[in-house]
Amino acid sequence: MTDTETETGTEFESFQSLPEAVKRGVEDLGWKEPMPVQRRVIPMMLARRDLIVQAITGSGKTGAFGLPIVQNLNAERRETQALVLAPTRELAGQICKEITIMGLHAGVDTIAVYGGTAYGPQLDAFARGVHVVVGTPGRILDHLKSGKLVLDNVKVLIIDEADELLSLGFWPDMKEIGRFLPSDRQTGLFSATMPERVRSLARFFLRDPEFISLTEGGVRSPEEIEHYHYIVSAQEKESMLLRILQYEEPDSAIVFCNTRDDVRYLTRYLQRNELDADAIEGGMTQVAREKVMARIKAGELRFLVATDVAARGIDISDLSHVISYSSSDSPEVYLHRTGRTGRAGRTGTAISLISGLDIGNFRNMQNVNRMVIPERPIPSAPDVAGRVRQRVQVRLEHDLRELGERERELRQRRYLPLVEELAADAEGRLELAMVLGAYLASPRREAASPAAEPADAAPPARDHERKGGGRKRRPRRRGPRG
Repeated sequence: MTDTETETGTEFESFQSLPEAVKRGVEDLGWKEPMPVQRRVIPMMLARRDLIVQAITGSGKTGAFGLPIVQNLNAERRETQALVLAPTRELAGQICKEITIMGLHAGVDTIAVYGGTAYGPQLDAFARGVHVVVGTPGRILDHLKSGKLVLDNVKVLIIDEADELLSLGFWPDMKEIGRFLPSDRQTGLFSATMPERVRSLARFFLRDPEFISLTEGGVRSPEEIEHYHYIVSAQEKESMLLRILQYEEPDSAIVFCNTRDDVRYLTRYLQRNELDADAIEGGMTQVAREKVMARIKAGELRFLVATDVAARGIDISDLSHVISYSSSDSPEVYLHRTGRTGRAGRTGTAISLISGLDIGNFRNMQNVNRMVIPERPIPSAPDVAGRVRQRVQVRLEHDLRELGERERELRQRRYLPLVEELAADAEGRLELAMVLGAYLASPRREAASPAAEPADAAPPARDHERKGGGRKRRPRRRGPRG
């Protein structure tokens, strides 16, 4: 894949250049002047170029891809011509609402497709021939596998908030959706951040894309390791680490401490909070150390807490995160720590927890290593709860899809009355919480990120069977772009 930053040149200057029907939709939205992302992106979208766009949420992205979609599609053809993938139900609904208004006077029909809503209206829309489908990957894949949604005539695919889609675990569903898409489509990928896993996603879906960045600091070359830090008080470090782990949901991580006492304390704290954590530190017996090492080599340990000295020589394959619970003693130590992730072309994340006494050394480390490590706000308790709920929804949609329709109906009839009974009192809600915790703790066997696969890992097209009828769809000659 060749990424090139677009040169400053032709820009979309005014909504007045739009077709009259589309312009009326813009007036209904109350938009007066194009936003920067719209000025840069709309000309490239109208030229049907594949795009990678780095822009933050709230920058006007929906208009940047929505207006060209509405202008370019043929409203007289009652078929799905554009597909927009979004990470959450709320975002899908918001995008659908805006595109609906944009296309209202042009006769463009748009529907939001996501879990938690009735199938009936969605099936009716597919039957009459809806032009634009906006939704989360799980529910869209449900309709594709049932044969109710057909993407043979899709001209534009938009992947919005790509980093969030991957963080929530949607990669397997997105990869499967790629099998249903024509290869001659236009694809636009939008993301607030551009770590290597997002670049890998682009290599799977896009062809020779243009790269447009509207974030502060301009375009940076892709890096295999994403670095950032949180400012925390020393008294709340362990509780804030727990919150960050619950929000980030790392596949595997080493958590570095500077002292043996911190390693022991933090390991016990994580274990008490039901995280799969163990320790390596210099005061351990050889038998205890070998037991932990055996779990590491078998890929059975998720979180290793260690001192820098004790962790020497330990190699955890596919390590996704390195976390500095204690600030490193020197700039060189920081590089040694973070160099344990992002190996062999894979993506990695390096997180630092910085308290007041650490700030001076942390700034010096960045100066010496010529790095700029951005700060992120600590996720709030509602942020964590919302994130966990989204992951539960993604996983449930995936697991329910593996069941036949009859089995789903049987389970619903069998267990829904029990769930309603349990939810009626505090003791029952506690029992439901225990069941949910056990469900989330059970392993899910699938690729978590496209960065873990070869860059040319686009799967071959294959036949799809309609559930219920037992008939095969016609062979597909098209597949996602590698």
